[in-house]
Amino acid sequence: MKRTTEQVGKTIEEAVRKGLEELKVARDDVIIEILEEPKSGGILGMLSQKLAKVKLIVDKKVTEDVLIATQEKIDNVLSDIFKITGESNIKHTCTGDSKKVIVKLELDDPKHLIGYRGKTIEAIQSILNAMLQKGEEEYSKVFVEINDYKKEKEDKLKIYANKMADNVNKFSKSIKLEPMSAYERMIVHQELSSRNDVITESYGEEPRRLLVIKKKLNN
Repeated sequence: MKRTTEQVGKTIEEAVRKGLEELKVARDDVIIEILEEPKSGGILGMLSQKLAKVKLIVDKKVTEDVLIATQEKIDNVLSDIFKITGESNIKHTCTGDSKKVIVKLELDDPKHLIGYRGKTIEAIQSILNAMLQKGEEEYSKVFVEINDYKKEKEDKLKIYANKMADNVNKFSKSIKLEPMSAYERMIVHQELSSRNDVITESYGEEPRRLLVIKKKLNN
């Protein structure tokens, strides 16, 4: 299971710094979720100040052994699921890199597995990840694709993410994106992690969790 920590501080940056020190990792190796924003105390000042609270999730590159173990586990889980549902005509492949495993399902009529606006895909994805994370073994994060349904959406999302990041630098102002699924947030986070001028942070609770793009303080 991935290592996590929750920390509080007078500012978000202070809380994040505490988390990085505890986990002993660099900022680029974690996903940051903002649980509570700091608020000043009004008339009472510091006596009623609300501290910032963050959650850090280690998201470092996985080893080749972990990648192979994830793919083997997924093969076994999907095989069992398809036996139960009786859908023997579904083909699947697992491909991965240092950050994730993509499970591609191929079938003649994918509508019932895609669902309205991809909701069924997200449900299948959540089930697979929950099954992988219930033990102590280390596995990669898994994302599900059906008949390339997500590919076009992913390409548009990357263009949009970079456009918003450019605006953050142009106007020197953070931008809050609309709520996204875990998969969509991962795409934006990974796309922008290669840039040295912005950072991304997660806010809120599911299903309204969203990303905020901020300018790096050292720029």
